Amino acid sequence: MVTGMAFSPDSTKLAVAQSDNIVFIYKLGLDWGEKKSICNKFLQSNAGVTCITWPMEQPNELVFGLTDGTVKVGIVKSNKAHKLYSSESYVVSLCSSPDGHAVLSGHVDGSIYRFSFEEGGGGQTKLAHHTCVPQALAWGENIVAAGNDGKVILYDMEGGVHQLFDYSSNITDIKEFTSASFNPSGESCVIGAWNRLHVFNLNIRRNLWEEAGVKEVTNMYAVTAMSWKLDGSRLCVGTLAGGGGGGGTPR
Repeated sequence: MVTGMAFSPDSTKLAVAQSDNIVFIYKLGLDWGEKKSICNKFLQSNAGVTCITWPMEQPNELVFGLTDGTVKVGIVKSNKAHKLYSSESYVVSLCSSPDGHAVLSGHVDGSIYRFSFEEGGGGQTKLAHHTCVPQALAWGENIVAAGNDGKVILYDMEGGVHQLFDYSSNITDIKEFTSASFNPSGESCVIGAWNRLHVFNLNIRRNLWEEAGVKEVTNMYAVTAMSWKLDGSRLCVGTLAGGGGGGGTPR
């Protein structure tokens, strides 16, 4: 099963994470008609790959999480993977910082770790302990985490709670938050739940996030992946039912 996909910073390669313990990198080329080929593979001997991210400022390094709690980096030039850090809890989510120099990992025990490439080895710190499994995790002007308890929490860069939106009273309809994505500016955030997308915008003057609305989509089911077009004009959404679609900026 495919558990994650990430484009390289120049969009000429695509990394595909699979639950059978492997990450493939496909060379796509600049034009659609160019021949596609596998240029790298990172086989893990005893743990499944659960998620993946490719930081914008790390063209030679993609990051992936494993079922045993380890976060690794795949070095494209050497075709070798190395451990960045490890925890004792299954990695459920990964995301990159807007500047491309750091990553976050979310774990089943609720912990969220941050790793900085600029700090190198030992550069990981525990940022926060979320209220549930942070299945939806993204990094923009703030860090957002959400899961199956109906709470959307925006953290500051030190791990403090900046703002909380509580939808637990409506958990029967929401079921759980499963995916999150900031637009390229980091000032709008969309969080996917069951048959709905929750939209939040940052009020820059007040430095507070505001609910911009909920877009309900019948038969969309759970949102499993989201990605913004680089200019922020469109959001593409993948779902549990295998569907995918793109549209203008949700409001």
